[in-house]
Amino acid sequence: MMANHLLSSRTKISIPEIINEESVTYYVIIVEIEDVKWEVRRRYNEFLSLHEKLVDVGVDKDGLPPKKILGNKDPAFLIKRRKELETYLQSTFHFLEKNVPTVLADFLYFDKYESHFILRNLASLLYTRELEFSNLIISGDTVDSAPGDNESCIVKWTPLEMNSISQRLQHSCPPTDTESKQFDFTNIVDACCGMISLELSGSTENLGTSSIIPNQLKYDFLAFKSLTRLTVNNVQFNDEHITSFGLLRSTLNELSVHNCGILSVSNVLLCDNPHYTLDTQIVSSPNVKWEKLVLLDISNNVLESLDSSIRLAPALQTLILNNNKINNLDHLTGLPRLRKLDLSNNCIDISKELHTVLGQITDIDLSHNKISSLTNFKKLYSLQVLNVSDNQIRKLDDVYYVCCLPCLENIDIRNNKVTREVDYRLKILEKFGQRSREVCLDSEFATQQELDKVSVLMALRVTREKKSPTSLFGNLPNSEQWKT
Repeated sequence: MMANHLLSSRTKISIPEIINEESVTYYVIIVEIEDVKWEVRRRYNEFLSLHEKLVDVGVDKDGLPPKKILGNKDPAFLIKRRKELETYLQSTFHFLEKNVPTVLADFLYFDKYESHFILRNLASLLYTRELEFSNLIISGDTVDSAPGDNESCIVKWTPLEMNSISQRLQHSCPPTDTESKQFDFTNIVDACCGMISLELSGSTENLGTSSIIPNQLKYDFLAFKSLTRLTVNNVQFNDEHITSFGLLRSTLNELSVHNCGILSVSNVLLCDNPHYTLDTQIVSSPNVKWEKLVLLDISNNVLESLDSSIRLAPALQTLILNNNKINNLDHLTGLPRLRKLDLSNNCIDISKELHTVLGQITDIDLSHNKISSLTNFKKLYSLQVLNVSDNQIRKLDDVYYVCCLPCLENIDIRNNKVTREVDYRLKILEKFGQRSREVCLDSEFATQQELDKVSVLMALRVTREKKSPTSLFGNLPNSEQWKT
């Protein structure tokens, strides 16, 4: 649980030690609020600067121990000053506890680790952005969209901000400054309700000098009413840390979950219902479907296979699953709108004809897998882009299967053993016939020299197969040029 001094008066401040770094003396301040604590290191001059500002809000001007020019490095003096500074901080904080000034909060790092001041600063930032946007509108300047409405305005938060917002929504708290809207929590609520894009990044390391580990914090999505794009990276993606995730089903168009140790698609699409069994009834239930989701990215996780929960997103057009451990293409038949599929860097070897699973697919990336032949691709008549680089294809005959696909425009077979064959490009381009001028092979279109050689190879093949020379008319890659 994040600390919040407005919820608890059990704030402890101490200065247990002094350290010396490069002949500079620092007083080590420890702040504890409930189960959270952190460290702050300050020099005496910083205490002095703080005190001068606090005098303006009623702190006794003689409360700080005076500065000493001579003997200020003496161990006995430093021990005495440490105790005096500790007493000063404790009494000053107690005096100002009901309304801690910003200058004192910043001095003690409340703005970094204490939820009230985290929200206060966030509210101020959002208020300033909204004010700047409003001023642009008033001045008549051209504005494409409101803050947060486009890719350039993606909000980037951590579980710390999310946890602070969630806690604040669970506990009523009167505004501390009723005369100013700058720090009002409603600035954050309004921003959350209207937010379009959010990027959430976590960490398993302690936050700064505190005991806070971001990925141990809990938070929810109750305030997000308009979110269409969500990216989460390196967070604890489960119902113990994230609640109300299912509320996003009605708005999300794009969902990306990276580096979260995801074991199955259901861990994502049924995050808020972890106890559901993946039976036909659940998969067909409208209450758990992601009807608007068109892009799902679960790359850089530990998926070993797909499960039937993928059918909970029937509108999917793009599915990105690269850098996992997937070894099959099961459960993809329930995605009639799927057009782009990225399964690069997995453990896949195609063992059945893909048109029965991916009949409408136009773009497949299966690079860095275990594919040895393209025979099971031969009926993917909608396929336009195919990347099977860095696989185990050895023979040209295993590539020829896709050369008759009518829509294929881009094929990448680099870093397969088949590319070691003499004139492999010419032989593959020949199989495309007249279309060889349109096909990008291994990221390169055919040169004029290659097209001329392909024409010769086609003519030789016709002769070898004892076909009529008229069969070449209109089929040579240069036939369009010859017609003109």
